[in-house]
Amino acid sequence: MIDAVVFDMDGVLVDSEPVYFRRQIRFMQENDVIPATTNIQDYVGKSSDVVWATAIPDERDRRRVQEAYEIYASSHPMNYPEIITPGVTELMHFLKDSGYKTALASAGPIDGIEIMLETTHLKPYFDSVISGETIEHNKPDPQIYLQSLAKLGVAAEHSVAMEDSFTGITAAHRAGMQAWALRPTAYTLDQSHADLIVDSMAEVQRRLTR
Repeated sequence: MIDAVVFDMDGVLVDSEPVYFRRQIRFMQENDVIPATTNIQDYVGKSSDVVWATAIPDERDRRRVQEAYEIYASSHPMNYPEIITPGVTELMHFLKDSGYKTALASAGPIDGIEIMLETTHLKPYFDSVISGETIEHNKPDPQIYLQSLAKLGVAAEHSVAMEDSFTGITAAHRAGMQAWALRPTAYTLDQSHADLIVDSMAEVQRRLTR
């Protein structure tokens, strides 16, 4: 019996990974910075610190570029309502009406999470929201999921994590949870160790219908 659903944000609630990736690569190209890799698979599902360390291995160069990018990103904000995953709002309605507890557990920064929740009007649907920057160990460590479950008061065996990346699926499994993966449409990810792979939020709803 599933009593709670804990959602990742990027690549699950919003199709943001390609947008983040294009914005970051475009910024580096405009500033004559050559990233170590331009393969989106090397960045998806990872914390901001890991993403930047992957793109720019040299710490001194990375710090300089990252500081400039923060200014750039603030003037090029994400339009989250435009990239919300189809069926998310309907699924959240269903979960609340059906008595499921819900949480958001994202590796990303809290500012972006709050903007996404406000602009998409999803905030009222979540009983708990935790950002990876507010915990000691980010995904693939299970800490963010363990804390989410503690806040919800639900045992791991009675919960499911909605993820997309290998890193997130690993974190959920380490917390003792089922991990369901939403298959991306614009790129490929290794989701082979997920308990279930779905192609839509409507499929998630069908699986959870009691």
